[in-house]
Amino acid sequence: MIPSPLNAPVAARRRLQLPPEIIFTTWPLLPAPDLSEADSAAFDAQGFLVLPYLCNAAEVQAIRAILIHLFEQKVGRAEGNQFDMLGLDDEASSSIQPQIIKPSLYAPELLHTPHFLRAQAIARQLLGPDAEFCFDHSILKHAGGNAVTPWHQDEAYGHDPYYRAEQISIWMPLQDVSEDNGCLRYIPGSHRGPLLPHHSFEDEPRVQAIECPAKYFEELAAVSTPMPAGWCVLHGGRTLHSALANSSASDRLAYVLVFRGAAIPRSEAQPFPWLTERHPAGIDRHRHWYWHGGYRILLLRWLNRTLHADVQALRSRLRRLARRYRGSW
Repeated sequence: MIPSPLNAPVAARRRLQLPPEIIFTTWPLLPAPDLSEADSAAFDAQGFLVLPYLCNAAEVQAIRAILIHLFEQKVGRAEGNQFDMLGLDDEASSSIQPQIIKPSLYAPELLHTPHFLRAQAIARQLLGPDAEFCFDHSILKHAGGNAVTPWHQDEAYGHDPYYRAEQISIWMPLQDVSEDNGCLRYIPGSHRGPLLPHHSFEDEPRVQAIECPAKYFEELAAVSTPMPAGWCVLHGGRTLHSALANSSASDRLAYVLVFRGAAIPRSEAQPFPWLTERHPAGIDRHRHWYWHGGYRILLLRWLNRTLHADVQALRSRLRRLARRYRGSW
């Protein structure tokens, strides 16, 4: 029985002062898809997989309303979790492509939906029972823009030089998407190769986004994934992907859930020079927030996660710690 999202979110809605029209009801439940052998084989071969009907219209509209509210109120900006991923992200500039990292910190009801439980079930089918939720994020492409999300591998945003983990991002559009308003594009089979070199977007270290130079892959092989709202596309941490510009008359909003499997030791240390060379404005905002009381909020969040972690996730974390401890000797 999937738990109703009616209880826990109430305090969060009051805290965020969400508009009254955002009312959670008991949505019609869609069962978690049982991926077929063909689905798994396609994901293994291509590095991405489109899944239809993962989220019904009522859930889509509720999630969309929450995220729009977070963007409009600039929730998380002071902490450095809301920023312009393609611009200089300063107060004097209009945003090019806003992004919120971990919106569920500010609207925890996002993790109390049937959609989240279905996504989690899919991740554990592909990554194994140790797979656990890592974080969520949302990207807003303004209407009539020409901003293209640069080609990249999600693993390139990692920071651990000694361990990596298989990762799955479950990307869901909150309106129909096509090549006209920013659907995702993929390089099939790119996940089978190594982590490729990246650099700051347009060689500007003040910008949050990174990109993989075109010399490392064949862009003509790219496959677009248009789909209706509520469908999803899954991709791995090394799958090269980008998103087209939104030239339509309406904003394009996407919500992404990220899950990771067990930690795997790297055969050799992996440097991330494209991360150390960056200095986006969000880093300074986060530091200011941290030293002006944010550290207390982080401690409370850690205690809350620890106290409310499900048994499976807790066991998974303990196994990871044990593997790291053994590997250090």
